[in-house]
Amino acid sequence: MSKNKDLPREKYSWLNRIGIKLLLYLGVFLLLVVSLLPVLDVFGRPFRIFLVSGSSTWIQHSTLWIALVGALLAAVQDKHLSIAATQFLDIGKRTKIISFLVSLGTTTILFALAKASYDLVYVQYDSPETIAGWFPIWLAQLTMPVGFIILSAIMLFKTPQSMRVKLFVFAVAILIIIGFMLVPAEQRYILTTPILIALVVVTFLGMPIFASLGGAGLLLFYAAEIPIAALPTETYRILTQPVLPSIPLFALAGTVLAHGGAPQRLVRFVQAWTSWLPGGAALATVIGCAIFTAITGASGVTILALGGLLLPILLAAQNEDKFGIGLLTASGSVGLLFPPSLPVILYGIYGFVAIDRLFLAGIVPGMLLVIILAMYSILKGKRVNREKQKFDLKELFQATWLVKGDLLLPLFIIVGLFGGLLTLVETAAVTAMWAIMLETVFHRKIKFTKGLASAMLESLVLVGALLIVLGLASGLVSYLVDEQIPLKATDWVKSTIQSKFVFLLILNLMLLIVGALMDIYSAIVVFVPLIVPMGMAFGIDTAHLGIIFLANLELGYLTPPVGMNLFFSSLRFEKPLLDIWKMVVPFLIIFILWVILITYLPQLTLFLPPLFGR
Repeated sequence: MSKNKDLPREKYSWLNRIGIKLLLYLGVFLLLVVSLLPVLDVFGRPFRIFLVSGSSTWIQHSTLWIALVGALLAAVQDKHLSIAATQFLDIGKRTKIISFLVSLGTTTILFALAKASYDLVYVQYDSPETIAGWFPIWLAQLTMPVGFIILSAIMLFKTPQSMRVKLFVFAVAILIIIGFMLVPAEQRYILTTPILIALVVVTFLGMPIFASLGGAGLLLFYAAEIPIAALPTETYRILTQPVLPSIPLFALAGTVLAHGGAPQRLVRFVQAWTSWLPGGAALATVIGCAIFTAITGASGVTILALGGLLLPILLAAQNEDKFGIGLLTASGSVGLLFPPSLPVILYGIYGFVAIDRLFLAGIVPGMLLVIILAMYSILKGKRVNREKQKFDLKELFQATWLVKGDLLLPLFIIVGLFGGLLTLVETAAVTAMWAIMLETVFHRKIKFTKGLASAMLESLVLVGALLIVLGLASGLVSYLVDEQIPLKATDWVKSTIQSKFVFLLILNLMLLIVGALMDIYSAIVVFVPLIVPMGMAFGIDTAHLGIIFLANLELGYLTPPVGMNLFFSSLRFEKPLLDIWKMVVPFLIIFILWVILITYLPQLTLFLPPLFGR
């Protein structure tokens, strides 16, 4: 994730005072639509009241619009996902050159995406398809070319270049696109390899991942003489999938809870239950991080939100500084297999696995990791010379009573989703609305005006940065599927590797590297369509394969050189990256053993789903 920098007010006052507010108001309105319509369906369905015509279609298209608005807000706050390997290099005076290349690449791709999206709208214009019988689909899709144009303007004018350079970038980008349009169809293949190499280079220089994936998809369709409108068509299709609204809804619930003091309540709750045990502070850290990561679906958010709360508690319990920071760095991703984790939902979409089954499959492996880390923490705690805290029954009741509303959230998911009473989107909507009610009405930690808007802004930025990657990667994945790349890769693997055991070993090693180099969301959309056919060819259950995939990416968060948790921890605790690497070594070993266990003992993953009829 690139570094967050506020825009200079005097230079972008028009953007701050008008544009950002309009985007925020629009985003808040869309989030409320996505939240309220499923809730109205849930409570109105038995009585046939409050039903909105075309409700599900409105919800799905609102997700598309949330993705675009969130992407614009993420651009303003400089929070789009990127690799930015330049942080490891001494670039010195080359900063301006790198900035120019990244800006030119991003602007050119966004202009091309706008052109491709316009082509889609043009084709769709005569279609009779509507939302709720009256709103034309082409009008809903028109937001895509408009959004890409605005996004290109924001990202171009935010660069630290002079206005002359920005105008030059604008002109060169237009000329490049015109040049591509003039290349004869039979000669386009010549451009494919050098431009793909250039895309990889500029990506490592800091170009946003969504632009890299979108650019690669456009180039491959272009070279194959397929209309480039195929890419926004796939983007539209994936971003309006029926289950996708659950992602912004669960993200909204997580950010509202984080802003409303849920981390503090959660820490107090787990402390009251564990502080009297040997290693109680460490045990509280593992459990608290697991719950919070599951709710937010983001490992780095857990480290940043809970790190400052839990490290002083660990140190007060006379744990060593290196153990405390290492434990927090490792625990940041512990809850990624528990509902309502966003990576699990995303894997289910791309791996074609029922999401409720995938959640059930992840519970036992997730609990196993919590237990292993808890046992290690208790053993470390026994070696610490400290006066044990007394069991405080009064504090336990008070802390539990305070957190009762938060503990209802998992209950909604268990009863609603796993009980078959609610769909995934309805479960997410009820969760989001309960989180808002909890923090604004019951705890009164957030005001309906400023506080709630701030939480919604954060969720919009998170969702926008995620969904634009998901949407544009879908075009690239579609091309790979059309060209039968997964099938060819599967045939090659089957002819090369005969043993299921060896395949799983190689898969683990490959995913470990992927997890160390990429964020979890980009890794899912790029690699899942490739490995699922391979796993099926070796008779591996799709849910088991999904848990193996996600577990390896959890491990990758801790793996040098660029494991994401390492950077978040270095930022949060103000320690050199090399020191953080040393601190996580014992936990890295634990994670490796855990991955091996769940890879070669499929019973751990497949035990629970049949009990729920999944």
